[in-house]
Formats: sequence, structure tokens, C-alpha cells
Amino acid sequence: MSSLTRLKLSSGADRAMFIVALGIMAAVSPMATDIYLASIPAAAEYFRTPITAVQLSLSTYMIGMALGQLVLGPVSDRLGRYGLIVAGTSVFTLSSAGIALSTSIEMMLVLRAVQGIAGAAGVVVGRAMVSDTVSGIEAAKVYTLLGTITSMAPIVAPLIGGVIASQAVWQTVFWLLTGFGLLMLTGTLVVLKETLPPAERSRAGLVGIFEGPWRMLGQPVFMGWALALAFAFGCLFSYISASSFVLQNIVGLSELGYSVVFALGALCGLIGGLVNVRLLNRFSPGAILRTALIALSCINLVGLAALLAGAPMWTLIAHVVAAQACFGFVMGNAIALGQAEARHRAGAGSAVLGLLQFLLGGIASPLSGLGGDSTAVPMAVWMLIFSGLALICAVTALRLSRRADAD
Repeated sequence: MSSLTRLKLSSGADRAMFIVALGIMAAVSPMATDIYLASIPAAAEYFRTPITAVQLSLSTYMIGMALGQLVLGPVSDRLGRYGLIVAGTSVFTLSSAGIALSTSIEMMLVLRAVQGIAGAAGVVVGRAMVSDTVSGIEAAKVYTLLGTITSMAPIVAPLIGGVIASQAVWQTVFWLLTGFGLLMLTGTLVVLKETLPPAERSRAGLVGIFEGPWRMLGQPVFMGWALALAFAFGCLFSYISASSFVLQNIVGLSELGYSVVFALGALCGLIGGLVNVRLLNRFSPGAILRTALIALSCINLVGLAALLAGAPMWTLIAHVVAAQACFGFVMGNAIALGQAEARHRAGAGSAVLGLLQFLLGGIASPLSGLGGDSTAVPMAVWMLIFSGLALICAVTALRLSRRADAD
């Protein structure tokens, strides 16, 4: 398919293929963050280096993802989307194979950074492609499906990685990511086309391109939705990062039981996203988002109170599963509302959304473990704090938006 013809979703089948292609991209990059965590000891033994040295590869990937989103989003406003998507998926695939073939820890660290930068293209540019193609309620529906996939990926990834680590050498994880990269590239070449024709691209120079994200930071309504998304993601990662020791060491679940609870939460999040798509036919994205964040905050408040009161451990399981169900109503609506405010700078807006989301997820991870591996209180506290902050930001953005509409 020629990339010079603008993509048009003229049928339900076209829309479905578009979502599938972008969904694979949205899932692979977050999966690459932590799918190999269980294989770190084996990689350290292979390279004859301390485990902490291999753990640095997680940091280099995260830094690459953050920088990639910040750069590629605005650049796509100037150069178009399709070429960057093709280049990003190609480099992601090659770097994944390169990591599997690495002969030194230094080579692995460098390639993980490259993999992160390339993987960011599928997330940040793919999000901008949605803004180019659909708007309003339809955009909220697409973002909901993509957001659900994105939020479920870091939950499912450790489970897949654990199975691989128990059955195969550590390089297998990166060969799997290579295969996913090829799948992404195939979807890009077969399904996608350019969504931002030359006539609609930014005419800004190099400096002007990177002024876009800074300008978005100064737009209160956009930042309200962006921070609501970021804090909600921080709430999710507060659970993800602490889930292993909380559910196994504290609740006392076996590895199988832990996997079942993880899978149940992921399923509830998926169902929530599907229900959200139907609700968008009757309610606005802002109203649904506000209600979902109120519910999430109440669930976290009750969960923390039950934990402090010494309630049975099954209440903690109910808490985290119910919280995950709420995320299906949060991610897509927050992204759609934020991108609607950045419709003339979709790439720059997507960059800011992704960067803040990514940073809050990274900040939340260590905070949940501040009390050590013998208490779930820090996890519950930070889940409540982040969900409360997300609610405040969403309510503020909703009020500012209504005020602007009234004026």
C-alpha cells in the first residue's frame, strides 16, 4: 500500500484492522519493559556480571522510551506519521534480535536504549494517527481499546516472562520480541497508510517542532487530562510493582494463585474497557472518566481502611481486582480528551501524554515498596493518593473545559 494515500476508515473492517495494527504496537513496547525481569539472573550469569548491571538495561530502555516519545511525537507533526512508524518498528525488530545476540553487557545496554527509542514510535505516533483519523466519541472508543491493551500489557508481560524463564534461555524473551516486531512491521506495511498529508503538516523549523510539547504544557485543560491519565497510570503501577510480594508473601498465594489473580484483574480491566465503549454511545468521555475515578478513589479508600483494620486477606484481593476494572473506563477517555485539546499538534500532545504517563509509572514503582516486603500498606496508600490526584485533575479539566465552552 502506498503511504502517499491518506488512510480512511471507510468500513467497520477497516476500523477493526486499524485498531488491531495499532493495538499490537501499543502492547509490544510496554511488554518489552518488564517481560524479561524473570530472566535477569540468567542473563547476569551469561554475561558474568552482577545482577544490578543487567537491571540497568531496564533503566536504559525506560530512558529510551521517554526520549523517544518526547522527540518522535513532535517530529511526526512535521514529517508525517507513516515513515516514522515503519522506521521505528524496523529498528525495534533489529535491536531486539541484536540484544538476543549480544556478547557483552555493554552491548545489551546500548541496544536496550535503542529498542526503547524505536518502541516509542508505535505508542506516540500511533496515538497521533488516531487523532488524525477519527474524533469525538469515535476517538474515545478507539483510545479506550488501545488504552486497555496498553494497561494490560505490563500486567501480562511478567507472567509470559516467568513461563519463558522457567523453560528456556534468557535470549528467548528477545527472540519473542523480535517476532512481535516483525508482526508490528507486517501490520504497518499491510494495514496502515499516512494519516497526515503534507498540506496539514507543521511548517515549523527544528526549534519550532520542539516548542510544541512546551506549548502543550501551558494549556490548562490539556494538562488536566494529561495529569489525570498519568496519575491513574501511577495508581496502576503502584499495584503492578508491588503485586508479587503482596499477593505471595503477604496474602500467601502460590505462584499459580498469584497468576490467577493477575489474570482475573486483567480480565476485569478488559471487560471494563469493552463496557466503556458501549457507554460512550450514551455518555460523554468526561462524565465517564470522572465517575470512574470517583469509583477508583472510593475503592482504594475502602481497601486501605480494610487493610489497616486487619480485615481478611481476601479483601485485599477484591480491592486490587476491583481497582483494575476501573482502569478500563479511565485510560481511553483520558487520552481522547487530551488529544482533542491537542488536535492541531497531535504528535506533540501525544508526546506529552506518553511522557507524563511513563514518568508517573516509573515514579510509582519504587514508592510502593518503601515499607519493605512485609506490608501492603505503602501500595494501598499510593494507590489512594494517585487515584485522588487523578480525580482532582479530571474534575479541574472538566470545569475549565465547560467554562471555556460557555465563554
